[in-house]
Amino acid sequence: MTKSFGEVLDKYRGIGPGFDFLRIGLAFSIVLTHSFLLTRNNDFIRGSVFWFTEYALVPMFFALSGFLIAGSAQRLSLRNFLINRSLRIVPALAVDIVVCSLIIGPLVTIVYHAEYFTDPRFFKYFLNIVGWIHYELPGVFQDNPSQRVNGALWTVPWEIFCYIIMSFLMITAIVKTRYKLLAVTIAYIVIGLVVQKMPYLLPGSVKPTARFLFMSRGSQLITAFMMGIVVFQFKAVIPHSRWLFAAAGLVCLVAILTLDSQATESVMNRPLVITSLVYITVFIGLSEVPIPAFFRKGDYSYGVYLYHDPFLQIWISSFPSVFLYPKYGALALYLVGLPSALAVAVLSWHFIEKPILGLRKKFSFIAQVRGVEDGNQAGRESHVRPPVAVKS
Repeated sequence: MTKSFGEVLDKYRGIGPGFDFLRIGLAFSIVLTHSFLLTRNNDFIRGSVFWFTEYALVPMFFALSGFLIAGSAQRLSLRNFLINRSLRIVPALAVDIVVCSLIIGPLVTIVYHAEYFTDPRFFKYFLNIVGWIHYELPGVFQDNPSQRVNGALWTVPWEIFCYIIMSFLMITAIVKTRYKLLAVTIAYIVIGLVVQKMPYLLPGSVKPTARFLFMSRGSQLITAFMMGIVVFQFKAVIPHSRWLFAAAGLVCLVAILTLDSQATESVMNRPLVITSLVYITVFIGLSEVPIPAFFRKGDYSYGVYLYHDPFLQIWISSFPSVFLYPKYGALALYLVGLPSALAVAVLSWHFIEKPILGLRKKFSFIAQVRGVEDGNQAGRESHVRPPVAVKS
């Protein structure tokens, strides 16, 4: 007899055995996609079946996040929830911004240091820590195909927005009432459909904001995040079925073959395709998937996602003739860029993220009950931003 998501989750005491594999797999896939996008292979990615990597990878991260934090959002106070989220996201992000601006930037910039440290772009780069995204530093990576120091940061404001949405759901107690939550999620999608198909109903001054909030790639992440929460709330009735998993995979295959990269900013496909991606995400997360013991020592996915772009850019800047060679250069970049990002991610986890997550025991009921064995469990309730992964 097929078990429900809830029954499988209870079997593993609330910790899906496949989420570790899923997080690191998504992060590694994002690095591969960026290795191509940063080396003038945009047409290869977006003009082939690989366009779906840009569509699927980051939403899957956000769906994973919505599913995992939905439980803690019901158990914690709003204050403790926000503290937990901040402790998970901000420290590593702040270190990334500081390292890029104060170490990598001065080492690779083509301008004099006096000009570098007085340029407004240098000061504005620190605003990334609070989610106000700035991609460039003065004179940094000027000869690369992309001058963005860290293009993956585009997901940070949307992640913050998702936590604002979750805060609203907690304050109104909607997060505890599954049918109200489902209604809110459906309403968000329906409004997006109206914005896309009947824009004449909106005042002209409202249209740009409406398109941004309901049709952009970022809004795709919100949809996936909210669907992840919905799946958690309905986990008792959603079957953990290989047949449904196969059907969801078939939907994605049809999407790959019939849609194109413009689908990321179309709401029409989301009710079916994003729903399928969310099911695939949770199904894998609740399945026993083998993973090397090394990756069970910590949640390195966030660090890989956060740090990989600057290191890919450094490799490109240092050896452009190698890594800008069509297609094969991107594969070579991946082979050196991934280990570089992973090494930094390991250091980040053990020396920055995990120690700071230990502070949760001062605030969080979950940490008091489970202990901070768990750093690792703290990581399991997070994502990279998502989880980016692709350039906006």
